[in-house]
Amino acid sequence: MSAHPTLYAIVYALFFVCLVYTAVLYAFVAFLVAAAIREARERREESAAEDFGALTQSRFTIPVSVVVPAWNEEVAIVAVVRLLLAQNYPEFEVIVVSDGSTDGTIPLLVEAYGLRPAERAPRAALPHARIRAIYESAAHPNLTVIDKDNGGKADALNCGCSFARYRYLCCVDGDTAYFPDALARGMRPAQADPGTVIGVSSMFIVSRQPETEAAGDARGAPVDPQWLTNLQYLDLLRSFLCYRLAWSRMNFMLCNPGAFSIWRRDALFEVGGFSPDFSCEDIEITFRIHERFRRMGRPCRIVTLPDQIGATEGPSKRKDLARQRVRWQRVVVETVWAYRRMLARPRYGTIGFLGMPYYVLYEALAPFFQAISVVTLALAIWLRILQWPYYLHFMGLIIFATAIPTTIAVYLTLPGLRGRRVRDVARLLWLGPLDFFIYRPILLWAGVRGLWGFLRGEKAWGKLTRNARTGAA
Repeated sequence: MSAHPTLYAIVYALFFVCLVYTAVLYAFVAFLVAAAIREARERREESAAEDFGALTQSRFTIPVSVVVPAWNEEVAIVAVVRLLLAQNYPEFEVIVVSDGSTDGTIPLLVEAYGLRPAERAPRAALPHARIRAIYESAAHPNLTVIDKDNGGKADALNCGCSFARYRYLCCVDGDTAYFPDALARGMRPAQADPGTVIGVSSMFIVSRQPETEAAGDARGAPVDPQWLTNLQYLDLLRSFLCYRLAWSRMNFMLCNPGAFSIWRRDALFEVGGFSPDFSCEDIEITFRIHERFRRMGRPCRIVTLPDQIGATEGPSKRKDLARQRVRWQRVVVETVWAYRRMLARPRYGTIGFLGMPYYVLYEALAPFFQAISVVTLALAIWLRILQWPYYLHFMGLIIFATAIPTTIAVYLTLPGLRGRRVRDVARLLWLGPLDFFIYRPILLWAGVRGLWGFLRGEKAWGKLTRNARTGAA
C-alpha cells in the first residue's frame, strides 16, 4: 500500500463521494415514489368520477388548438393527423407545420385531406421563419397545414401557435399518435382550474409503430419482441409514474414533454414562445414559465396525469437511442445552467428547494458521478484493493434498489393494461433488473457525451431514423 499512498487516498475519497451520492439519491427517490403513489391514486379516482361524456358534449368545454411540428415525417404524418382529427372533443383545430420538409410530407397531406391554398393572417406574432404556403381542407374545416422554411422545432411551434385561434394550445410531435380521448383527458385539470393550471401533460407509451397502437386503442404495455422498445417503455413508466407525478404533486414539474404538452396561450405568449437557442424546447419553456410566474408571485401549476393518451415512436437501434439521449442530456444541462438563479431562492418555492436541486444533482450532474464510479471501480481493481464479496453484495443491493421504481411503475399502470396477459406483465418485471446491465450503460454513455457536448457548445438536433412499417395503420 505504501507504493501508491496518494492514489489509494483518492480511490477511497471517490468511493465515499459516490456512496454518499447514491444514498442521498435513493432516499430522494423513495420520497418521490411515495408521493407519486398517492398522486396516481387520487388522479385515477378523479378520472373515474369524471363524466367524460358530458365534457365532450358541453358547449362550455374550453376549445383547444393542436399544433403539430413536422420535419420529414412522411412515414406516419397522414395517420397521425387522421387520429388527431378523430379526437372526441367538442371544439378544436389541428395546425400542422411542415418545417422545411424535403420529403413527401406536404404532398401526402395535400392528397389525403384535399388541401387547397388559403390566405390566412396570424392572430398574434411569435418569431418564425418565412412561410411558403398555407393550406386548408374543405372536408376538415378545423385542419390547417403550413409549409415554411426550416427553422427547427421551436420555430415551427412558434409559427403554429401564431396562427392558433384558441386559448389553450396542445403541442404534439409528428411521430406520436393519440387515443381518441387524449384531449378530453388532458384538458380535465385546465377545465377544473383554468386560473392556476397553465400546463398539463399525460403519459404516453413507446412503440415502434405508434399509429398502429393508437388506431387500435392499444393502451398498456407494447408487447414487443424487441428488448430495446420494452426497456424504453419501462423508462417512460418510471419517468411519469414514479417521478413526474411526484413533481406535479409538489408543484415543481419542470418538464412538460414535447410529445404532449398543453399550455395556456397567454402564459406561452407572455414569455415570448419557444426558444430556438436550446437543444430541445420542452424543458426550457417549462423552466422559463415557472421562473417568470414565481418571480412575479403569480399562481402557476403544471400538472402531470397518469392516463395513457397515446404512443410515441421509440428508436429501434441503440445508436439512435444514444443520439436521442445525448440531446436530452445536453438540454438538461443547458437549461439548468441558464436558470441557475432559481436554485435555493425562497421566491421560487418548491422549484428552488426541491426541483432545482434534483435537476442539478440527479439530472445534470448524474453522468459525472456515474463516470466517477466507473473510474473508481477500475482503479480499485488495478490497485487490487477491491474486496469482491463486499462489492458483489453492494451491487446486488444497488440492482435491487434500482428495480423497485420499475416494479412500482408497472403496478401503478396495471389499471391501463387492458387485455394484457399475466406473462406479458411478468416479462416487464423481469426486464426491470436487466436494464441495469443492458440499458443503463447506453444512458451512461449518452449522458457523458451530452455533458461533454454542452461544454463544447453543441446544438445539433440529430434526426432519428424512422422505424420500418409493417403495414398500413
